[in-house]
Amino acid sequence: MPELYLRLFDRILTPVLLILTLFLLLRGHNLPGGGFIAGLMAATAFQLQILSQGEATVRGQVGRFLQPGIGIGLLVALGAGLAGVLDSDFFKGLWFDIPLGALGHLEIGTPVIFDLGVFIVVTCVVTSYLLGLNAVAEGVDA
Repeated sequence: MPELYLRLFDRILTPVLLILTLFLLLRGHNLPGGGFIAGLMAATAFQLQILSQGEATVRGQVGRFLQPGIGIGLLVALGAGLAGVLDSDFFKGLWFDIPLGALGHLEIGTPVIFDLGVFIVVTCVVTSYLLGLNAVAEGVDA
């Protein structure tokens, strides 16, 4: 059973880590950061959950999404790379303007979509690894 201070630390730090993850993901295609670093940060939040709640609880919550998430992330990243082929070159950056009505519009480009795919793959692979590592440490047959 995890200690009380660790559960309190988890409740405070997990939202902070996830906000930092979102910041790193969205600024990464122009500045340092991006999908890989954001994925590692999200996996850190999952590791904190594993330490505070236990491996079995976290596996029950997210375990069934990890393997499909790897495939989905690969498809998203590949789709972002292939979108440039529609305009002439592989991995050419394309930007799309999405109207949001009264809120204005949102410009999203293929670099952000590629980073999103990398983020999903890294988060799922590292979290799966951490769950397996914690299962071995706890002596549970994963």
